[in-house]
Order: sequence, then C-alpha cells, then structure tokens
Amino acid sequence: MWLEAILTTGDLQDTLQQFSPLEIRLGDSGKLLLASPTRVSLSAGEGMAVVCEATLHWPVLGIDLPVHMHGLSVLVRPSVRPAPDGTCDVLAFTLQVDRAGVSILPHIIDDKVTSMLNEELAKKHVELAWNFGATLSHVFALPDALASAGAIALKVGGGTVKVTDHAIGFAVNFTAEVKPRVGTAERRSA
Repeated sequence: MWLEAILTTGDLQDTLQQFSPLEIRLGDSGKLLLASPTRVSLSAGEGMAVVCEATLHWPVLGIDLPVHMHGLSVLVRPSVRPAPDGTCDVLAFTLQVDRAGVSILPHIIDDKVTSMLNEELAKKHVELAWNFGATLSHVFALPDALASAGAIALKVGGGTVKVTDHAIGFAVNFTAEVKPRVGTAERRSA
C-alpha cells in the first residue's frame, strides 16, 4: 500500500517563509544569511529553485566585510536515499547555490564564490533529512474486543520522490501485518 503527499509551489513558498531569515555557518567564522525568497519555482526532475537576497560574511574571501548578493539562486534537491546507518531510507533536501549574485564582482569571480559556497555546503552536510521509515513504521495495539487479533504493524518498505513543474510528490510504501493476540492459539485448542 502507498501513502502520498503532494507539496505545491504555494506550500513550499509558505514553508520557506518560515525559515527566513536563514543563517548558514561557513568555515570557522563565516556565515551566509538568506532573506525571504522573492521567487520559488519547480523544475521537473531537478528540484526547487529559490531566489532571494543574501549577505555573505566569510573572511576566506579575502574581504572581512559583508558582501550583499542580489538574486542569489539556490537549487533545493529532494531525494530518497539510504539512511547513514543503513536501517531504512531518508528523504533528504540538499542545497546547491546555482548563482551567487555578487553584482559588484566580475562574472568569473562570482562563479568562484558560487563554487566555494557549494564546496562548503557539501563539506558541512547542509541538508534537511527525515528518516521517514523510523517515524512512520508503527505497531498499533487493537482493542480487546478483537479476540483473535492483537495488533496491526505498518512497516515502511521504502519511498520515492518526484518533482514536476507544479509540485513535489513524495510516496511511501507500507506493508501491513496483523499480529495474533497472545494466547489465541491456546484458546482454540482447548
């Protein structure tokens, strides 16, 4: 059996507004501060493109002053992958800077800033990951009036995520198992 959740562009915009402003630590003393998104769009098979204003303060750039970024473009990519401990799958959202938007710098330097930001985001494992298998798998006790069935177990078997131009769809596969009430077999044979 499958359970599916659909996140529209509006749902995603509302959620991203709640994160704003979002501060991401970089290196030992740097930070990237993302303001409220000015545009959120979806790209089929890719992910969610988010455009916002941002401020970068990262001494590694050789400048110890905040750098304002106009039109910073971030791609948020959803994926389903195995959990680090291998127990089940996780739904992960990773960030990749598509364009830094440092308008005062030449294009080649903007590209270098973009590359450095992406390296740091990957190194710091900046992502939102949900172990949906651990969260959604559950054994439900049944009422005593059901004399032969003691519980029903729902176990997550996996999941999948799909991005279209209009929504992100996330589907979870479950297996169900009815567990007999303890002592039922003994009562039948008596």
